[in-house]
Amino acid sequence: MDISLDLDAGYNSSLGIANPKLHVRNGERSSGGMNSKVSTLMRCLERFTRAERLDADQKFFCERCKERQESLKQMSIRRLPLVSCFHIKRFEHSSVKKMSRKVDHCLQFPFSLDMAPYLSSSILRSRFGNRIFPSEASDPDSVSEFSSEFEIFAVITHSGKLEAGHYVTYLRLNNHWYKCDDAWVTRVEERTVRSSQAYMLFYVQKTLYYKACERGTAV
Repeated sequence: MDISLDLDAGYNSSLGIANPKLHVRNGERSSGGMNSKVSTLMRCLERFTRAERLDADQKFFCERCKERQESLKQMSIRRLPLVSCFHIKRFEHSSVKKMSRKVDHCLQFPFSLDMAPYLSSSILRSRFGNRIFPSEASDPDSVSEFSSEFEIFAVITHSGKLEAGHYVTYLRLNNHWYKCDDAWVTRVEERTVRSSQAYMLFYVQKTLYYKACERGTAV
């Protein structure tokens, strides 16, 4: 699964993005102070799955009442894979200022991630209770055979400008982190990874990660 995520509105932006309030989930903590330039992966996922009201010219036509009705659009994850990849959109564009820029702000991300809140089944239950819909009962793809618990195993960072730069990969093997920078591979501390400017995040099913650790092999 490969998902592109917009950085949430939790940072000061030269293009006019506001700050949020304090938010805590999955071990992440961020402050919404006026000088905060910290986003979190959880808020990015919440923004990705947030319901959006469609504009007047995008109303759906109702076959029952034979007229267009106001509608909501909402993204969700139908079925979880073994590996999840999150691509962080570290760029923003302004049609008013006619400029583009790279977003260098910090992104907090958990090493252990629970994807349950972003599943289609969870969102339907939160909205309609425990009712079972015909499409959900008859569709085997709507029920994931995997756990919602994931563990991080790789982080790709980008340094430089929007037009060019340098990529570095941090790889987690047997609960140790290694920095892969071109031909050089060095061991680094966990805090180095947490403070890195994440561009892509790779998570694997937690059970699969720990099985690989027991065998002493890479995920």
